[in-house]
Amino acid sequence: MGLKAENLKRLLDDNLNVFEYTEIKNIEDLTEYIKNNKYFTIRFDRDKNIQGLPFYIYDESMNIEKLINEANEMNCTLLCSNGYIHDNDLLFNFVIDIDSDNNFILELCDKKVPLREMYKCKTTIIKGNIFESKYTYINKEENTYSIKDIDKIVDLILSKNMKYKYMEGTIYNKKVGLLNTNIIIWQTD
Repeated sequence: MGLKAENLKRLLDDNLNVFEYTEIKNIEDLTEYIKNNKYFTIRFDRDKNIQGLPFYIYDESMNIEKLINEANEMNCTLLCSNGYIHDNDLLFNFVIDIDSDNNFILELCDKKVPLREMYKCKTTIIKGNIFESKYTYINKEENTYSIKDIDKIVDLILSKNMKYKYMEGTIYNKKVGLLNTNIIIWQTD
């Protein structure tokens, strides 16, 4: 099992919402996945050195045999997920980092792009303390969000008893994912 797949399993075990995902190792399993999922993303995954691995949004013109060969050459599996079907429901992607004094930096982007592409867009940066309601902003007007949205992210971290100091996720305008909530978590520390 690759590191990203392990991460998603751990998040789900910790009652954090993720999209359905399947780790695929061969062309037969990929062909079957395609039959059941018209729109999905493909992330290369392995048990070490996962930074910068390929990421694709599936389309019918892809050569899946070439994709499997590329994954095998890199000693990777394909981590396929159906979350892409909800991109139109995306409110914003976010990354939050909390220091030892409970001060946070929250970056968010409301463009309908995968989280890994949000930094290609102009982000809004919100700084504050998770136990205070006064925040400072950089590029405040660049993205659409509300104080309730910020509170929802902070409340999620508090509900986990501050177990996580870093979190990447997406907020949607409807309930999605395996746990049927409007927040999907992609990565934690």
